[in-house]
Amino acid sequence: MSFDTIIVGGGIAGLLTGAILAKNGQKILLLEKSSMLGGRSNSIEYKKGYIVDFGIHLIRYSTKSSIYKIFKKQLGEKLDIINCGDIKLFQDGAFHDFPLSMRGLASTDIFNDEEKKAFGPILVDILKLKVNDYLDVSVPDYIKELEDKHGKLSQPIKDFLVVVANLMCVSTKTEMLSSGEFVDGIKTGSKAPSGTSYPRGGWKAIIERLIEIIKENGEIRTKSKVDSVKIENNEIRGVNVGSEFIEANTVILAIPSKSIFDLIPESNFSPEFVKMTENIIPTVGVFMDFGLKEKISDHDGTILTRKPFTMSVFASNLDEKIVPEGEQIYTIFQPTELDVISDKEKIKQVKDNLMNILNEMYPDFSNKIIWHRTSAGIVDGAVPFITQHRNLRPKVKSEIEGLYFAGDSYGVPGTGGEIAHTSALFCAKAIFEDRTKLELLT
Repeated sequence: MSFDTIIVGGGIAGLLTGAILAKNGQKILLLEKSSMLGGRSNSIEYKKGYIVDFGIHLIRYSTKSSIYKIFKKQLGEKLDIINCGDIKLFQDGAFHDFPLSMRGLASTDIFNDEEKKAFGPILVDILKLKVNDYLDVSVPDYIKELEDKHGKLSQPIKDFLVVVANLMCVSTKTEMLSSGEFVDGIKTGSKAPSGTSYPRGGWKAIIERLIEIIKENGEIRTKSKVDSVKIENNEIRGVNVGSEFIEANTVILAIPSKSIFDLIPESNFSPEFVKMTENIIPTVGVFMDFGLKEKISDHDGTILTRKPFTMSVFASNLDEKIVPEGEQIYTIFQPTELDVISDKEKIKQVKDNLMNILNEMYPDFSNKIIWHRTSAGIVDGAVPFITQHRNLRPKVKSEIEGLYFAGDSYGVPGTGGEIAHTSALFCAKAIFEDRTKLELLT
């Protein structure tokens, strides 16, 4: 059997790209080395009746998100999502409305009346900002620029801007975060009916549908590790899987950029590409999932803390079918540095601290736990630092003819998981454009 395109990697980026191409008539072969598809975006039945995601996987920007647009425009389907409620900030022993809109600004109590009046013009400036002009500008430098224009900002306003940057970029290394990337998130979110949404039935439902679409016009093989990609005269020829050679003139590597050279020698790429690819720092952190024996909160939006920065959600308040009746799932996540996730003692320190926060937010929390699990690892492929923003990461189209990339470490707009979704769209469009050019030439 011959294929138009081979996709290496069955994570969310590979599945989305494969579904777009398959829906547009391409014969697809998707190869995944593990037994499970969906990668970090998948959800599992961790305990009987509990459908658990890998960390917090909300859909940013609701109907304005890349994944919603892909389903609607490229796949011709409506993605079934549940809009989340407002964001809350827990500080000083209480929950506060977290203002990401003019409406939220009016209702919040984290600012006094004078600060609310001062913040209005700042929010207007943020929404008018030209993103590309500020990709190389760090968040602290942008805050200084705002102070030069609007006068000295109060500590609550500066703290708020930092937390928004941490939230949008999923990182607490504020001094390195790109203000252009975080402002782009605010601008996109301001146009959405909800800041975040959750797929009905969990991410498992999305992944299962993408698999069905690909199989309608192609094939998926799990436990199929690609050993190498064959290239002749700077053109793709196919892939080697064990003793089998599979021919195709288009290959998509839907894998982390640092893994490219496991399949293709560095000598096939420019020194600039190699340097750009090897230096990407991923988003990492520690998250804890809890199965609770009774409902302890009705809140259906994200919950934040500032010191330390954490984000958390009761996913079962959005879709009660993912838990046994009367029970609840709660997930909390704290971004960390790379050295933390490889050190058991440091992970334990984070875990103990998170438990202290939870018992402060919800007294007697520990006594409501049926089960819990703690995990530490990579959450997203690239933190949007000023040193690795969208213009400083590898593009989805390679310098090798017929080779493309998709995933959350490539150079497309977005932050967090949105990068992977957007990369699928950019990758598919690049392939369509190149195919059209080729047809015109022949």
